[in-house]
Amino acid sequence: MHTWYLLKASDKEVYEAKDLETLRGWAADAKISPLDKISSDNRLSWQRAPMIAELQMDLLVQMPDNYLYGPTNVATIQEFMATGEIDENVRIINCLDNTESRLADLSWFQASPHHIRSAATTFIGTGRSDDKNGMGDVMQQSRITTLEKQVMELQRVVDEWQQAYSGLRQQFVESTGREPM
Repeated sequence: MHTWYLLKASDKEVYEAKDLETLRGWAADAKISPLDKISSDNRLSWQRAPMIAELQMDLLVQMPDNYLYGPTNVATIQEFMATGEIDENVRIINCLDNTESRLADLSWFQASPHHIRSAATTFIGTGRSDDKNGMGDVMQQSRITTLEKQVMELQRVVDEWQQAYSGLRQQFVESTGREPM
């Protein structure tokens, strides 16, 4: 039995997987992001998760805003579909063979029950529960905490920009005697 370790990029928490099958399960359940790191040598060295071939994180998603997400796996793409972040028209780039296709044109997408996807059905057919080894709730809470922190930071940045805009607008009005266009 070989122990694996997952270092979450979002909060630097480390999770222990007793075997490769557990780690594969987490990847299939979309619980491993492209920025997470994996160690197979008792945390002496770390590799980005997509570099572990057994996790099959071989796909890039060209998001609607042209941002590339990944490399990731089929389960994560299914989760994006379930949450409405993408639709069947996004472009998927296969890093193994350098092909690019519309999601709806891929055979694995056509074979999946994508039209009935929801957050509750995303993992149907994977043979995995949403809470493999009790990690789901911890990772979900960790993700929520990370997102809350990001929202607060972005709100702070928005507030700073609004203050800067107000100051510049006031200077413009004082200098020119008119409102900016």
